[in-house]
Amino acid sequence: GQESMLLQRRLTGQFKSFSSATRLLHGTSSTISCYRKLNEQRNIHTMNAGGVKKPDVVLGCVAYCSGISSIWDGMKQYFASKNMNVDYILFTSYEAQVEALMNKQIDIAWNGPLAHCRVKQRTNNASLSLGMRDCDRDFQSHIIVTEDSGIKALKELEGQTIAAGTVDSPQAYILPLHHLKKQGVNLKSLSMIRFDRDVGKHGDTAEGEVLVMEALKRGEAAAGLVSDLMWQRALSSGKVNADGKKMTVLKDAPPPFDHCQFDALPGLEAAKKEAFQEALFAMDWNNKFHQEIMKMEGITRTWAGPRDEGYAMMQEIVDSEPNVPYPRMLHDSSNHPFKSLLIK
Repeated sequence: GQESMLLQRRLTGQFKSFSSATRLLHGTSSTISCYRKLNEQRNIHTMNAGGVKKPDVVLGCVAYCSGISSIWDGMKQYFASKNMNVDYILFTSYEAQVEALMNKQIDIAWNGPLAHCRVKQRTNNASLSLGMRDCDRDFQSHIIVTEDSGIKALKELEGQTIAAGTVDSPQAYILPLHHLKKQGVNLKSLSMIRFDRDVGKHGDTAEGEVLVMEALKRGEAAAGLVSDLMWQRALSSGKVNADGKKMTVLKDAPPPFDHCQFDALPGLEAAKKEAFQEALFAMDWNNKFHQEIMKMEGITRTWAGPRDEGYAMMQEIVDSEPNVPYPRMLHDSSNHPFKSLLIK
């Protein structure tokens, strides 16, 4: 769910329009060109790869932008070249995808960190983590401030107006706020402005982060919550600090965390698990066909093995949620820990 990711690694043509913002976290800048090239090779990469046909696998993926099917069409063709029949189902929210996994309507879910940890919670930590992208490891969020605010430390955020991304964004809302709380910042002193965009997609479109930086530039907030990926992209494109209000990053940043993960229920057939992982990790950056697909999915070099230590902070947050389908949003206008909450 970033030419490089939710991540250097997942972003491309930022700030120009909503349609471009929806591509930022998953590196789909070359989706159309790659899709055309993949179509040209469609007759080459078929199910006729030889060997015994492996078990069918149904994947779940969240449709965070209009070009998402191009990525997974490419992945489907790749799996076919490994004599493996993989199909995918697109969901409009991670909540719906998690329920489909729990109800065994899909075999494997391509989940963001919030959805991944919810699956862990729902399965009493028994779910299977199957793999991730290299760019999913050690994802970084930032707390940025305007230079004229004079804010140099986290405690100096107290009494200020803070701009944040969408309510279910790990990088631009959930994890940075948890970090502030753990560092002793009095959340009751904060006036929050939250840009809820594409709720259910868990910040994958990154539009909320774009709006955070624009709010700081207009002087509507003294500080904001964004990912390092979005921050670096804004700097390099000249969308921040080229003119107008200058912004900087506070040194005491939230700790790095891991982003997306392939999840499965503990009862997934061993043959399906083994076939999927064997094919996934066989993708080779030096193979032009493979590389085109990997770039579309924001990978910088390789698929990476699963690990769960990078989700510790998110798991701590999720474990405080009710263990139920479709849990309510973390905060709303009538239930929040702030001095005020303005949702835009």
